[in-house]
Amino acid sequence: MSEFIIAGGVFMWPLLACSVLIISISIERLWFLQLRLVSPNGLKSQIINLYNKDLLSQRQSEEISQLSSLGYLLINCIKYKNLPRENLESKIEEKASEVKHLLDRNLTMLGTLATISPLLGLLGTVVGMITAFTGLSEITGANPDVLAEGISQALITTAFGLFIAVPGLVMHKYFEQKISHLLINLQAEVSDFIDVINK
Repeated sequence: MSEFIIAGGVFMWPLLACSVLIISISIERLWFLQLRLVSPNGLKSQIINLYNKDLLSQRQSEEISQLSSLGYLLINCIKYKNLPRENLESKIEEKASEVKHLLDRNLTMLGTLATISPLLGLLGTVVGMITAFTGLSEITGANPDVLAEGISQALITTAFGLFIAVPGLVMHKYFEQKISHLLINLQAEVSDFIDVINK
């Protein structure tokens, strides 16, 4: 592996950095976009039960708000429950945009890394080809073995860049789709909750 990296030249190091960042962001997003951390099953029913029995203390509200995105939105629904329905929905839309921002965190960077990886690889290849042809003209002339070796080394960066970019783009699209699904789920839960508390 180390020989492969050394053969690829100086552009292999930023590509390696990109690969580490893509893996790190993907693991972080896989953890934080779990359904139990965003929209836990049964949470709405528990909050409705506590609310109807007037057992929801300030401390409980803060804890529920911090545990999940759904909890944060539902507690804000209770906070603004005395507003007219239209104003309440407007307030919750503002809070939902904050939740969306948190869910989207690092996705732009993931997409950028997946996009620039093949470009960095291509740049490494172009520089490698220039070096190979320059070396030929100065030292060995038109030796096909040296030329083949130089081109082979130059193409390593393009191959590695594509190897990084493909899974990066797949993960980016997967997270976008997952966030859309989670937001739809949150919207449905919040809408049902508003129907209960804002009659």
